[in-house]
Amino acid sequence: MQVKSGSLGFDLSFSNRSQTLLTLAEAYFYLGYSVIPLLGDLDATRSKAPALPWSGFQNTRATVNDYEQWFSESRFAGLGIVTGRVSHLVVLDFDSEAIFNAFKAQYPDLLETHTVRSAGRGLPHLYFKLPDHLHVDSQKGQGIDLLSNGRYVVAPPTLINGQAYRVTRGGQPRPLTERDIRRIQSFIQSCRVPQPVAPSVQAAAAPLKASRHDLCTLYHYLCQHNGRNEALFRTSLFARDTGWQKSEALSTLVELHSQQTTRSSHPQETAAQRQHEAQRTIHSAFSRPAASRRQARQTANTHQLPNSVREALMQRKMTYALRTLEGLLLTGTGSGRVFSTQQAESTLKGVVGRDSIHKTLQWLAHPESIHSPVNPHGNANAFATPKTRLNNKKCFLLPKRNQEKPQNGRPQNWYRMPDIQDLCVLLGVDLSNSDPLQLIDLASAPQTRRVLHRELIKRRPAEYSRRWLAARLGVSMPTINSYNRAIPIHSRPTYTETAIGWGNIERLPFDEPLRGAFLVTPNGKRFPALRLIASRMLANGEAVCLKEQGRNFYWYGDDPPSMKPVAAIQDQQPAVTFAGNPLIDIQPLVCKPIATVHPTPLKPGQPAPTHFHRPLADTQREALADYIYTCINGMGKKTISRATARRLTHMQPEIRVRAALDRLQQRRTVTNPTGFLTILLRSKHEI
Repeated sequence: MQVKSGSLGFDLSFSNRSQTLLTLAEAYFYLGYSVIPLLGDLDATRSKAPALPWSGFQNTRATVNDYEQWFSESRFAGLGIVTGRVSHLVVLDFDSEAIFNAFKAQYPDLLETHTVRSAGRGLPHLYFKLPDHLHVDSQKGQGIDLLSNGRYVVAPPTLINGQAYRVTRGGQPRPLTERDIRRIQSFIQSCRVPQPVAPSVQAAAAPLKASRHDLCTLYHYLCQHNGRNEALFRTSLFARDTGWQKSEALSTLVELHSQQTTRSSHPQETAAQRQHEAQRTIHSAFSRPAASRRQARQTANTHQLPNSVREALMQRKMTYALRTLEGLLLTGTGSGRVFSTQQAESTLKGVVGRDSIHKTLQWLAHPESIHSPVNPHGNANAFATPKTRLNNKKCFLLPKRNQEKPQNGRPQNWYRMPDIQDLCVLLGVDLSNSDPLQLIDLASAPQTRRVLHRELIKRRPAEYSRRWLAARLGVSMPTINSYNRAIPIHSRPTYTETAIGWGNIERLPFDEPLRGAFLVTPNGKRFPALRLIASRMLANGEAVCLKEQGRNFYWYGDDPPSMKPVAAIQDQQPAVTFAGNPLIDIQPLVCKPIATVHPTPLKPGQPAPTHFHRPLADTQREALADYIYTCINGMGKKTISRATARRLTHMQPEIRVRAALDRLQQRRTVTNPTGFLTILLRSKHEI
């Protein structure tokens, strides 16, 4: 089989599915993608589900050795590609042929990219390259999904119900531009289903009772993303809030939970132990006071804007609208109340500027920018009586005849305060809770953003990326740093440690040290994250770990909260809570010495070279490097430098290098001999 770099046009006619998956996973790896294993046809009910917890692979790619374990040893039947920043990949997933036809008619140029045909409905997946300077969030529309950070896509040659995902258009994924992203987001926004208006408190108090099928489906779905106990606890809460009695939940969920298998290294339990554990979890869920989440949100958002609306306005660079609407709500101008421009100015005088008020009212008075325009009855001079006034809760300009003219000679304009649910629909967001704000917090746009940033960290101290915090407020990352200093918000870095051995040393670079990472020994000494330094330590029999900095942990107040250490990649368990909010911190793993797989390539007392641009002191190894250089450069366009050839001879024993060269010369279809030789030498198996 030949692998063309960047094309992903693979021949899938293999009898050995495991070898096919392993080969293509390695090909995706060298294209820069983060690959995860899927269950595939091993489990027909969850064929697209990950075969193991995959949250850690959203930031770090697995190694080729991991692929061999997944597809050769564990025999997982499918593979997926993690989208977003880790793979520099964004995928448009269509679930409706009509939506795809509309997209094709509207943006035919965006179809000129790498395309994969899905196995089920045969609808396309459009692959796009995400440049480093751009950021795209995952979005969901009606019949279309934009897969970016935190998502993954099923990739060829995965089989679903006997049908394979296939490449229908090869080539490199099209690099996205800012204009492309705006067009895609605009199309998805137009395909969104309008958010239903939240029901009344009376309706929320009497929800429809969920069916047994609903509970089983919810439990299996939560098991894919959380631990079994967490899935059972959340399903029990859902059953309690939708009218189930505790006895009914016990008879349905205990048996379901006892039959659910685990994908982690959990100790083996008997059926009686599992049933007792399920009963305790369900009793705990039903012992908590029942409350309607939607009802709680409604009561919390009566006099203030929801956080979702605030964030949507700040991300659109409309903090002036946030301050104006928030100030009107805080001063008693509730939903549906009619007010004039002059009344708004006098109410918010000294808090929000006149220009900000006028820009906000002008935006709300012309809903054609978000919805279809409102056409008032009659002409511009008609008097606004209760019969002629529009039956609409949205904010609009009320026409009025014979208006009283103030001293400046201009007539007053009248407006109606929009409803909270209407604002959510206008901005395309869901109803959420509200962090407390006061009038003094609206004195300026930076002050408002600082207070909202402080309230988030105060309410939920946890790990965050600066990019996400900045995007939430619509500011830059240096601005977030200045907010942290001014409030102040405290932070400390978190690290993950990985024991380095000959089996995973290839994750370290040769020349440029890894940013935000360093090597550490058991006695605490630190070194740059370079492969040369790690190989020297391993050759001397020393244990070495790679310590990589993750997201910072933020908290508000003088005393940092206590955190419970958890593994970086594991089956998720219920999180430790701090003031009622989830709090998870990833602590470093224990660095232990590991046994070396390959024999020590350096002789005792022989110093390791600091670079490979000069001939090696060992004439035998220099001759071997020259032999590698001559053999590979004579095989095709893919060439190898003398420095790379010397690195290979330095890192591996001579007998292993010569065996790999013999294997390379036997394979006449290899298009990248340097990559083939490198992978062959990195493998743990005998050549």
